Amino acid sequence: MGKLSERLDALDLNALPRISPVASKLAALNPSEMESTREFCAIIEQEPICVARLIGLANSVAFGIPGKKFNALDQAVTRIGLERAAQTAFGMLCGQALNNGLSPQWREFLWLHAMAVAHGASMLAVKAAPAERANAYLAGMIYDIGTLVIECLQAGTLDLLLETAIMRGMKLGEVEHVMLGKARRAVSTALLHKWSLPEEITAAVAERDFDCIEPDSLSAILAVADELARSEVVMGAVYRDVDPPFLLDAVMLEGVSERTAALLSIDADVIESIGERLADQVVALRATAEAFSRVG
Repeated sequence: MGKLSERLDALDLNALPRISPVASKLAALNPSEMESTREFCAIIEQEPICVARLIGLANSVAFGIPGKKFNALDQAVTRIGLERAAQTAFGMLCGQALNNGLSPQWREFLWLHAMAVAHGASMLAVKAAPAERANAYLAGMIYDIGTLVIECLQAGTLDLLLETAIMRGMKLGEVEHVMLGKARRAVSTALLHKWSLPEEITAAVAERDFDCIEPDSLSAILAVADELARSEVVMGAVYRDVDPPFLLDAVMLEGVSERTAALLSIDADVIESIGERLADQVVALRATAEAFSRVG
């Protein structure tokens, strides 16, 4: 614990990664106000790698039509959906800024988790705060951005957190909160300001203290989605047919705690049903996370 504190105190916030200006445009974009898919494509075409990955995603098992191949960006966007394509492109650009600093096993785990949080947050927002649905998805994708950046700046931090969780019989998320706490908040806030993301998203991602979270707020939605994404029903489904990067028991899988669920004015059985729906979306989660986690 002491050594990690010294590492975190020594973090150089001037070394925070930069992101494509296109990502900032996407974060502030309201797809419903766009006149056409062509307008969106004109923005994305500034990032050829992102174009290629969106087309690849449209042709994946999650979105593709058997026997049909999408070769053009506008076709891919139509297949994925304009709103989801904009959100996905934003996540891909975040991945480009961070992936080089993450080991393959953590990159896989963290982006799968990010996608589960994003999808879960979007579904929870429909029930708790419909006006926050689009922001909930974007914020869900970057909810753990502070942890990712700390790992990029101080390699080995995530391995140490996992080892500590196993040794103490704690949830990985609890260990992150105790050991990273203030540093994660500072890094998240500094990075998202540097990336010029909307203030409401920056504030919601940074606020992880349950005692300070307002019920039914964007922060509350993210906190519940985060626990859903770490739950046995979701993680068990995500890694049902593939080998996990480490033993799932190490992250102490459970359900959503009563304290967390109380942050939203939604019945517990509704939250549980959202978790089950999330578990049914494994193919889409994997396909999108794979697109995010590619290096370069």
